[in-house]
Amino acid sequence: MAYTTATLVRKDDPLDDGRVWITVAFTGNAGEPTVRQRYLVGPNDTGQSIRQWAIAIAENLGSTKNIADNLTVGQSVNLTPIPPPANPVPTAREVWQGKVGRYRVFAALGPWSGAMATALTALKTDIEGTYQDGFI
Repeated sequence: MAYTTATLVRKDDPLDDGRVWITVAFTGNAGEPTVRQRYLVGPNDTGQSIRQWAIAIAENLGSTKNIADNLTVGQSVNLTPIPPPANPVPTAREVWQGKVGRYRVFAALGPWSGAMATALTALKTDIEGTYQDGFI
């Protein structure tokens, strides 16, 4: 983390409802510029919640600095569209349960004859042949 210190540098007068604006200066250990952030302290805040806020701000500042440090003027930015993430491969159990679901739907629409009856029988045989403990 580049930003290592958070110092309260200003505390405004209370607002009409009692809340108070504070200003915190974040400084680093490697020449980072000082960054000031304001925070509105309210009735539900605690020392812990303000500390958590300061830690999150310091982490965000550090992440931003890391990204910015790796950018150079003249650098080319790849404009190739980023593909969406691939769907996870279904587990054997999910595949088996899908077959059972299809069998239930088509069996309920029957009675079937001919090719449909043959396909439904083949699906039932496949379901019975691929069952493993724990699928139900």
